[in-house]
Amino acid sequence: MKRSFAYFLMICLITTSACTKRLDLGSFDSEIWKSDLKGCSGKRAEIIDQLIEVKPKLLGLYQKSIIKALGQPEEQELFKRSQTYYVYYIDGAPTCENPVESPRILEVRFTSLGIANEVNIK
Repeated sequence: MKRSFAYFLMICLITTSACTKRLDLGSFDSEIWKSDLKGCSGKRAEIIDQLIEVKPKLLGLYQKSIIKALGQPEEQELFKRSQTYYVYYIDGAPTCENPVESPRILEVRFTSLGIANEVNIK
């Protein structure tokens, strides 16, 4: 009985780990992005080209993978049908010491299953 349960557990782990998409962001520097909370110091704006390059790779990632790559979102919105939006400021947010009048944002939309299906820079 214990042996069959162990086999079942091993198969489940292999199956679920095989279905997750690997996080390969190329030249994108996640640490610079995460260290510039709400874009207040301007470091995120400096790596905007890297962000544009990596944007298609964010599609299909789960929420946990996005948080691992970009950190916790500055804003989060729950939309109809359990869709979630994560918002990250690229330029200084309104709460920064030196805010930008119309800051650019990175918006990631997730399905009800927590998979990124839309990534936009606005």
